[in-house]
Amino acid sequence: MKTAPKFRLLPVLIIIAMMAFSVRLVEFASGIKSLSSPAMAESAPAPVHDTAENMPDSEKLIAADHVGDEEEHAADKKMAATHKEGETNEAEWRDSSYDELEYSPVTREVFDDMVKRRKKLEAHERELQTREALLQAAEQELDRKFQELSTLRQEIEGLLQKQSEQELERVQSLVKIYEGMKPKEAARIFDTLDLDILVTVMSRMSERRLSPILASMNPERARTITIMLAEEKQLPALPLGD
Repeated sequence: MKTAPKFRLLPVLIIIAMMAFSVRLVEFASGIKSLSSPAMAESAPAPVHDTAENMPDSEKLIAADHVGDEEEHAADKKMAATHKEGETNEAEWRDSSYDELEYSPVTREVFDDMVKRRKKLEAHERELQTREALLQAAEQELDRKFQELSTLRQEIEGLLQKQSEQELERVQSLVKIYEGMKPKEAARIFDTLDLDILVTVMSRMSERRLSPILASMNPERARTITIMLAEEKQLPALPLGD
C-alpha cells in the first residue's frame, strides 16, 4: 500500500523537471539571441578570435597557415584578374587602332597612293629645279652676249666717229683745194666726179668760189647739181657719219 504512491510521484517529478528544463532552455536561447545580435553588429570576427585563442598551439599554426594560403590564393586570383584585364584592354586597343588600320586594304591603298603622290611631287620638284637652273644659265649667257654686243657697239661707234672725223677732214681738204683752183679747171673735174661726192664737196664751198665753177660746168650737170644742193638745204642737218 505504501509503495504505490511513490511509484506515481516519480513520473510527475520527471515531467515537472522536463518542463522546467524546457522553460530554462527557451529562456537561455532567447538570452543568447538577444546578446549575440549587438555583438555581431559591433565585431563579427570576435568569436573566431576567442576560438583561436582557446585553440592549442599546433591548431593555431595550422589555422594560420590555412589563412595565409587563402590570402595568398586571393591575391593570386586578384593579380591574375588584373593581368587578364590588362591583356584584354591591350588586345582591344590593338584590334581597334593597330591591326584594323595597319593591315586593312583601304589603309594600304591610301598609303600606296600617298607614296605615289609623294614620288610625283619629288619628280616634279626636281624637274622645276632643273628648269630653273637652265633658265639661270640661259639668262647669264644672254647677259654675257648683251655685254659683248654693247662693247662691240661702242667700238663700232668709236670707229664710225673716227671715220667721220677723218672723212670730214678729207672733205675740208678737198674743198680748200678746189677753192684754190681756177673755175674752169675745177669745173672740168666736177663734170667727171660722182654726184654724191660732188654734192658733199660743193655743199661745203663758199658761194663766191662756187658760182664761177658752176658757170663753167656742163649745163645739164650744173642743173642736176643745183637741184641736189637745193634739196639738201631743205633737209635737216644730220651728222656726216649717220
